[in-house]
Amino acid sequence: MRRLLMVSLALWFSIAVACARVQGAQEGSDSINGTWVGDFGPAFYDRNTISLELKWDGKKLTGTVKPGDPYGRMYRHFEGIPIENASFDPKTGIIKFEAMYQPRGRRYIIEGKLNKNTLSGTWTRPGENTDGDFKLTRKPSD
Repeated sequence: MRRLLMVSLALWFSIAVACARVQGAQEGSDSINGTWVGDFGPAFYDRNTISLELKWDGKKLTGTVKPGDPYGRMYRHFEGIPIENASFDPKTGIIKFEAMYQPRGRRYIIEGKLNKNTLSGTWTRPGENTDGDFKLTRKPSD
């Protein structure tokens, strides 16, 4: 009888842990969704404001890059640059994607890490041997 009780408790404990992991994974997968605003540049004195709109469906990451703040004048009249070859690992918080700015023929390769409401990392323009960093903060939902 005692053995049956111990096996039952172990089984219930395993189920509870599994449910907690599934719930945590679902919460983590939503953590990248939203509008992120911040800056990027090659140096601390050379920065540009940027916005990044991201959508993670649990398997596929999509999004758009725009200059400036979502409420700024330039932002409203600029067609966003879609991200390409995007990936997100909710376990590590690592995000990777590419973006092509067609008017100037500039391809950006972006790698970053999510840490709560901050997304930061590095970018490169391999064709021009240019690189830098970025730091974005999630805008609260309206």
